[in-house]
Amino acid sequence: MTNFPHLTAAVVQHPWAIMPDRLQAIAEVIERRVEGYRLSREEIAALKGERQPNGVATYFSLDTRSGLITPQAAASNANSNAGTVIAVISVFGIIAQHASQVDDISGPGGTSTERVSDSLKKALADPSVSSIVLNIDSPGGNVSGVQALANEIFKARGQKPVVAQVNSLAASAAYWIASSASEIVVTPGGLVGSIGVYTLHQDVSKAVDKAGLKFTFISAGKYKVEGNAFEPLSSEAAKASQAMIDSYYGNFTSDVARGRGVPVDQVRNGFGQGRVVKDNDAVKAKMADRIGTLDSTIKGLMTRKSNQGSRQASAHAAGASAADADADALRRRRHALRSLGGR
Repeated sequence: MTNFPHLTAAVVQHPWAIMPDRLQAIAEVIERRVEGYRLSREEIAALKGERQPNGVATYFSLDTRSGLITPQAAASNANSNAGTVIAVISVFGIIAQHASQVDDISGPGGTSTERVSDSLKKALADPSVSSIVLNIDSPGGNVSGVQALANEIFKARGQKPVVAQVNSLAASAAYWIASSASEIVVTPGGLVGSIGVYTLHQDVSKAVDKAGLKFTFISAGKYKVEGNAFEPLSSEAAKASQAMIDSYYGNFTSDVARGRGVPVDQVRNGFGQGRVVKDNDAVKAKMADRIGTLDSTIKGLMTRKSNQGSRQASAHAAGASAADADADALRRRRHALRSLGGR
């Protein structure tokens, strides 16, 4: 049993679009910190399956000599060729809105929606960037900031291709973000979905009584302390909480339907009922577009850009040849006219 039931209750009572086991892990990390035991970054990463700080774009280009994908330290500069770079933005671990929230509850492996948004804007404004890849491996997170980021991504795909690479999990809030991309690619064995929103009311009143504690709320406003953890949840409070969750779920499913180009009912009554779906089944259900690795996705985008450049060069060459032929024909006609005038 938790040593700080009121603390756990405070964490879980907010709306989350996350897999339940990960939310419990967050509460455990916070409780250990209160106990005076501070987990190392490695221990937090092991507990939550998180990796490294992310949200800032990494840039890749294609070495035309070797055919290898090479990372770049920075974005474009004055001498860069337009549209030759792929921006990869990692979305790993627990998702939270602010960078400080990520550091506090998720450790170095979490993702700030604000950082992703900032990286997205920079990549869109960068003339050297041809495409953007969201490299996703996340169980989801808090709903705050997710809808705003999803809207930005949906708008961005009208400017440049934005590919969501599921590598290897895009659940809950992470799928909300992924569904707004131009295309979703799932790595072999990857999972997507867990569409849903939930909150949890934890009644710790008996545990508090057993500990010999008593909490008295002094409040103003009829509903100010509604749903607190120190008394059973009333039916009125339960209805209010359900209404809020339903509203978030409506936002979630509407955005998924918009991004995937399917009716809302298909999401609500089909793949949007809370389960994760594996690679092939996800493609069949139109939750994803195809199966592929991050490496193949980046190479595909670069090849696509290279082919477009070749076609444009060929078209330019063909246009130049046609222009030369027209100019030559015009010279011939002028010469013929001058010849006739001389007679």
